[in-house]
Amino acid sequence: MYSTTVYLYQQITRVLLVNTDGGYFTARYDPVYAKSLTINKGVDNVLLFEFINQDQKPVNITGSTFVFRVINQAGDELLVQKDCEVLSATTGRVKVVLDTTDTINIQAQPASYSIERSAGNYVQAVYVDANSQARADCNIVDSILPQFQPSQPVTIPDMYGKNQFVGAAPTSYPDWALNPQPINSIQPTEFYSSQIETTGAAFTTVKFDLVHFTGAIKVQAAENYESVWYDVSESREYLDDTVSDYFNIVGYHPLLRLALNNSIGYGASGTVTVVNGVVTAVTLSNPGFSYVAAPYVQILGNGAGAIAEAVLGGNGTVSQVNVIAGGSGYLPIQFLGSPSATAFFSNGKIENVQYR
Repeated sequence: MYSTTVYLYQQITRVLLVNTDGGYFTARYDPVYAKSLTINKGVDNVLLFEFINQDQKPVNITGSTFVFRVINQAGDELLVQKDCEVLSATTGRVKVVLDTTDTINIQAQPASYSIERSAGNYVQAVYVDANSQARADCNIVDSILPQFQPSQPVTIPDMYGKNQFVGAAPTSYPDWALNPQPINSIQPTEFYSSQIETTGAAFTTVKFDLVHFTGAIKVQAAENYESVWYDVSESREYLDDTVSDYFNIVGYHPLLRLALNNSIGYGASGTVTVVNGVVTAVTLSNPGFSYVAAPYVQILGNGAGAIAEAVLGGNGTVSQVNVIAGGSGYLPIQFLGSPSATAFFSNGKIENVQYR
């Protein structure tokens, strides 16, 4: 059995506030006032300051307001700015509280701090440094939180769902299709991200961005590259969602991957009308089948900026397509080898997949 002594202390800093009433003509300043601050990320930091004059006596700060700033070491980026709270005006004491939200997104680093005083028509710098400078040292540290670990990218294949195989002959089906197949059969499609090596971690977060995604996503694990994959998370369903989401996987699994299925609904197609380079309409040529949410419509071809939105009708079909923005620079027909504007219907996409 052993015991450990710990300390709970307050950071109290005495700083020089130059008197502005004309009573001093010779500035005297003792370097013992200088003190480096420590700012811990992830917790509340209560910083106390006592303002004194050149004779090391408390300054009455009645009617004054103070702003505390943290600046990066190069002096070209403001990291934090907070108003100070006056604790005792007659004894020149204030405090500033930096909470978790103030520091959690700042990288641990050596930095500087400064204090600005406003009183009547005066805006003054408070001298917080041993050399009568208005900036002093502070250290932003990760002593409370775990050390920062950057996220690693995960790749995924292009996903076209069932649309890619509508009307294809059996010889055109992908490798996972059963053989023989009826000519008009449509196979479910499931796609997988690149494999994540967890390197012994007992907790892994996989984050991703969805763009008009309709389908299901889950996380699977395996013991090695040749073993059978098994589910380690629930299967989440999305309906035309554009969101950022993540999975937290608890427990050690040597390999992880995302399993993605966006094969709900297929077959919608349409033609694009272009006038003077602007998309004016998308006319349905096939309303599609079995949609549970409106498909994602992309206008492809020379030109940029066109946005169209599908409207889901009855029986899982697309009833119409509304042009939200016409864009510019689109070609109405095939011209000198350049493609015309084309409407591409899909169940959305997933991007920016990362883990740590």
